[in-house]
Amino acid sequence: MVLRLMHISIATLFWLVLIVKTADLLRQPHNWGLRHLVMLCLGLSIALTVGIPPIYATIDWLTHVPNLAKLLQHLATISACGAGSVMMIRLDRDAPRPGARVRRRIALAGAVATAMTVLFFLAPVDESEPIRFADRYSTAAFIPQYMLLFIAMIAVVCADVAISTWRYGRRRRGANVPLRMSVGLMFAAAIFGIAYCLFKAAYIVIRLLGESPLKGENALSTPLALAAVILGATSLALPKVGASIDAILHRLDRLRAYRRLHPLWSDLYAAMPEIVLNPPRGRDLMAILDIDYRLYRRVIEISDGMLALGIVGLPRHAHPDPRRAAAVAETLATGLQRMEKPAAASAVTTQAPAQQDRSLDDEIKWLILVADAYEWQTSHPSKSASEWHR
Repeated sequence: MVLRLMHISIATLFWLVLIVKTADLLRQPHNWGLRHLVMLCLGLSIALTVGIPPIYATIDWLTHVPNLAKLLQHLATISACGAGSVMMIRLDRDAPRPGARVRRRIALAGAVATAMTVLFFLAPVDESEPIRFADRYSTAAFIPQYMLLFIAMIAVVCADVAISTWRYGRRRRGANVPLRMSVGLMFAAAIFGIAYCLFKAAYIVIRLLGESPLKGENALSTPLALAAVILGATSLALPKVGASIDAILHRLDRLRAYRRLHPLWSDLYAAMPEIVLNPPRGRDLMAILDIDYRLYRRVIEISDGMLALGIVGLPRHAHPDPRRAAAVAETLATGLQRMEKPAAASAVTTQAPAQQDRSLDDEIKWLILVADAYEWQTSHPSKSASEWHR
């Protein structure tokens, strides 16, 4: 029962991965890597779904062909293997003559699929057997050859994947963590796939020799196959998950910067309302939804306010050290205290004022230092801002 639930869960996971990757392919229709990845996910999604016993039995009942679902499951797996092998060969830049290897793998997959189809219809598999197909028919005429062809194709693909991921991992040791983990998981999936093939082949040979293993074929082959599929699915999903996590962390980092700049921006806005393009309406509870634009505007408005007070931005090659930030903060505090009426600020700009070609990220870091020093200065009016960084 546990394996059945895992089977259904993994099939569902692969359909979800397929939907995500198909959406990516629609946005990048010329990305050959995504094309092969979508074909791989489609093949495995179909194979896993057809292998669910109620669906397996329904296909046999509708077509009146016993165990046709098993043939469909295996052919879908072969197509996924072909797509996966081609994708890994193209990713492996160290592989000699990749074009010739790709053509050989496509021809091999087509030949194996054709031979398996012929052998299946020649074999006497007259009763539907969704769970113990290998136990029941492994010694039937033409089925050993059918199974060995299937196993050999999977073994070739798993070897391609293991070699390619090992080489890719050596080249990308400095890659980000999700990518390194994805490559490692795919390598582990290939190893489990090879173990599955070795066990399956050994089981068929033992049955042909007239021996009967103490346990059925599913006792070990199913856990090995599920382990390989789980690791492979996780590997495929991990880069997307990692990118989503990075995007969330980026937004949170931007939101923290936005909040840290608020005290300085608020005092400048109170003194010079005209520097703000869109006056605030209540609390910024939804700021995270468009935080990049809001933070960009905040940087512009603070810079405009500082320019109105005669404070220029940090020079291009100057290091944004706390001493310099404390001096600017003290000048800001003094300037705002001396203002008896709103200063005539320059017209509100739609782009950040020139900061000697400094990047937005550099400007944010600099203004955060100034804002922190300014907040400390306003909290300790009797002390010099130069004491803030000590």
